[in-house]
Amino acid sequence: MPHRFDKVEIENLTIDNYVELLPESLILQVEPFTPPSGSFDNEVLQRYIQLLKDFELEDPNSNMTLANRLRLAFRDMTPDTICTRFPNADLPLKRRLRCVAEYLIRSGEFEKMRHENGKLIKKRGVLGKMVVIYQPLPKMLTVLQKQKLITNDR
Repeated sequence: MPHRFDKVEIENLTIDNYVELLPESLILQVEPFTPPSGSFDNEVLQRYIQLLKDFELEDPNSNMTLANRLRLAFRDMTPDTICTRFPNADLPLKRRLRCVAEYLIRSGEFEKMRHENGKLIKKRGVLGKMVVIYQPLPKMLTVLQKQKLITNDR
């Protein structure tokens, strides 16, 4: 299956040429962060695209992207924490999953649970720290169905 990063040469990307070199879906993700309204420079742009690529490409240990591992963990659409969904994950993996969750929030697939006053809803995690509760959104199921990772009837 072709991937949106297949023909992207990240090291050649600049603020001046990203519109010509990136596919439309990546342009839409990058545009808000570029000048004049955004603060990306060439180095930050390249690092951001590399991070997106790393989140979307397969994890060699699971043959699945971290984004899809997170999506599948929340496919029941029940709000929960990453710690609860990945109880055996080590701290570096949990950190990466939180970064991926932020990516999914920006793409409209997740949101952080909040009280009516706007404060984050948290609960005590496995290690005793307060952790954020994530709410999957309907777009997440659509993405999983498009990739044929779940069926319409779940």
